[in-house]
Amino acid sequence: MADDLGIGDLGCYGNRTLRTPNIDRLAEEGVTLTQHIATSPLCTPSRAAFLTGRYPIRSGMAAFSRVGVFLFSASSGGLPSEEITFSKLLKQKGYATALIGKWHLGMNCESSNDFCHHPLSHGFDYFYGLPVTNFRDCKPGQGSVFLKGVQKGLVLPIQITGIALVSLVVVQYIGLLKVPFQALCSFLLIITISLVVLIFFFYNFRQLNCFLMRDHQIIQQPLSYENLTQRLTKEAMQFIERNTDTPFLLFLSYLHVHTALYASENFKGKSKHGLYGDAVEEMDWSVGMLHMLLTAVEGILDDLCSCSPN
Repeated sequence: MADDLGIGDLGCYGNRTLRTPNIDRLAEEGVTLTQHIATSPLCTPSRAAFLTGRYPIRSGMAAFSRVGVFLFSASSGGLPSEEITFSKLLKQKGYATALIGKWHLGMNCESSNDFCHHPLSHGFDYFYGLPVTNFRDCKPGQGSVFLKGVQKGLVLPIQITGIALVSLVVVQYIGLLKVPFQALCSFLLIITISLVVLIFFFYNFRQLNCFLMRDHQIIQQPLSYENLTQRLTKEAMQFIERNTDTPFLLFLSYLHVHTALYASENFKGKSKHGLYGDAVEEMDWSVGMLHMLLTAVEGILDDLCSCSPN
């Protein structure tokens, strides 16, 4: 599964300037679903629909807020445990199942280690990837989506609070109203603590929300983008190699080409479309590596069903 890839970015859909021979070959040998429309333009609800086959509103994954996706690893929401996913069904039939890459469907319910929304609670035997998503905030130099949005939302409340505090001090000073000194100090203390907590969270967003997991263990915090797609590809290939003698489900959920944009050194600066094009071509390379491995295993392609949604 690609993330935010445009239909016009692939050769099989008419692009002539980005090199995607491996994906094009899959399209040529398979079926292109030109009317396979996503249920939502946002990550969390569309992924919930993909896994369950149901509209996201039916599983409570369609938000009415402006954001519409999970922004924090500590969010208590997620894909309900009673939902039936295709990974659960295949696991019940004896398939080895793995999710490699992005999840973005929640992690915990009531504590930091109950993992009620974790991939391993939804039919996957193995997970290697990001429990949330690929934020621009996670990669230094790529800007910030989260901070700008929150800062805009906080400007008015901070202004109102500041005006209220100054007004209380003024009316107290000129004697129009008797404001207990203890009340003023308590109000100021609450504001100070709130600002300190917010500032701490702002400046530690990357550390708190951008990390890599293997099953239930955090293995890299904060996340490093160096050779990240190559690492995801290696994990996927190792999973296939471990399960050549058993039925398996591999859900490889790429971070490409969602921002923050990145590419390994072997692909950086090689396309005609900057870092975005580099990311597309690196993802195509990854698809080619998996196809080459599957081709090398005798008989496996005859029984293989692959689907590549965006």
